[in-house]
Amino acid sequence: MGSGPVVVSEADHGVRLDAWLHRLPPSDADPKPAAPPGPAAPPANTPEAAAAPSAGDGAAASQAQPAEALSRRAARTLCDLGAIAVDGVLAPPEQRLRHGQTVQFAREHFARSLQLGLAVRCDAEFALVLHKPAGLAVHGGPLVDTSVADVLARHLPGAGLAQRLDREASGLLLVGPTRAALAALGAAMEQGRIARTYLAVVHGEPDFEHRTVDLKLRVTDEPRGDRPKTVVDPNGQPSVSHVTVVDRRRGAALVRVRLETGRTHQIRAHLQAIGHPLLGDPRYGDPAANERARGTFGIQRTLLHCSELRLPRPDGGELVVVDWHPEEFARLLPRLRRG
Repeated sequence: MGSGPVVVSEADHGVRLDAWLHRLPPSDADPKPAAPPGPAAPPANTPEAAAAPSAGDGAAASQAQPAEALSRRAARTLCDLGAIAVDGVLAPPEQRLRHGQTVQFAREHFARSLQLGLAVRCDAEFALVLHKPAGLAVHGGPLVDTSVADVLARHLPGAGLAQRLDREASGLLLVGPTRAALAALGAAMEQGRIARTYLAVVHGEPDFEHRTVDLKLRVTDEPRGDRPKTVVDPNGQPSVSHVTVVDRRRGAALVRVRLETGRTHQIRAHLQAIGHPLLGDPRYGDPAANERARGTFGIQRTLLHCSELRLPRPDGGELVVVDWHPEEFARLLPRLRRG
């Protein structure tokens, strides 16, 4: 069985997600367990060496081995990384499935996701798209134990980040898998040929359906994490965000934000400036609203998610990558679950 979506059968009603993944029929795309070490090679120019299998023979023997089911441990890890969704929402391994729900995954990316410790959404020669969880920094720093840049340096030398994403945010992160790919993506970004779209849950009830925020921004050197770093300033850099209301609930709304420019903390500063700061944002948010969201819905993070990337393909076409919704978003806005 290849990539999802797969509809949960009546027989699997009530089964944990990690157990359900473990029970899927084996696939050649699944990560392979490490092979046990073989015997030492015999000395060259001996009869034993002549009779020993070649590297090609070993590869053929390895390929001939039957595929194995995904281990329960690998299934749990993939869920924790954000590689599995249920009804369009990222799902934890302990979630109990219901008959008729749809489980979504990309089995061809399982091995790479487990290698990197980051869920892979697209793995092409010209672009690697990862899912970054909230709380993980993209670059190293004094208060950073590990970062996406560290992971790339360790597993993909020569790869580099083609996009920034706030530590507090989650979602799609664009990577150039090689130096040449990174240079091409950087040029496309400079030319405005890469479109980034974000979903955000904001405090308050917007009195608009669509609004373009065209406010210049200035980045300060404010070191504290509970104070704005980017402020509206008529002498700042031109900054444009297109904001569309997607869904509403009492006291909050889900908005889609398309960036025309990409300043540091642009979305957070722009939404604060129009009176609808992000829920859960310690720098730009409303402290009382954040506390209510934490107490009522268990919101412990800034509700900002990079949900879609559009970029040019080398063949002249367009690559569109869409991420699933974070569970915290669906907790506030249940209609995000596509049941």
